[in-house]
Amino acid sequence: MDYTVEHGGRVFAAMTQNQLVAHGVPADAIDAAMAEARGKAVSAECRRRIYAAASAETQMNMATAAAVISGKAADDRSDDENTILAGVSAALAWVTAMRANVDTLKTATAADYLSDAEWPDLPAEAASVVERY
Repeated sequence: MDYTVEHGGRVFAAMTQNQLVAHGVPADAIDAAMAEARGKAVSAECRRRIYAAASAETQMNMATAAAVISGKAADDRSDDENTILAGVSAALAWVTAMRANVDTLKTATAADYLSDAEWPDLPAEAASVVERY
């Protein structure tokens, strides 16, 4: 992987870790560049996984449905509407867990952030609502 590091008034662009070392860039500056690159990659992978599970349009439709259903008194909601609300709630909890996992994976450099095993599974009740919208 290539990194860009600014050090000592100079920019070392698109260089490997070994090239940066050969140019005298200190280890802490290289480590910071590597951490920043990993953080961006982990965040992008999280975003990719969320949108793969539910497109932006699906998410908007789910939010709209939840808003309309939530506007009803709880006693006036059908079983189907309660199922939708539970699924939307599970989906939101999953997105929160995914985003929290980003912070973990940014610093867990031994973890393969591209592996499915490193990410929370989409709950079944969320998946069933996603399929509807």
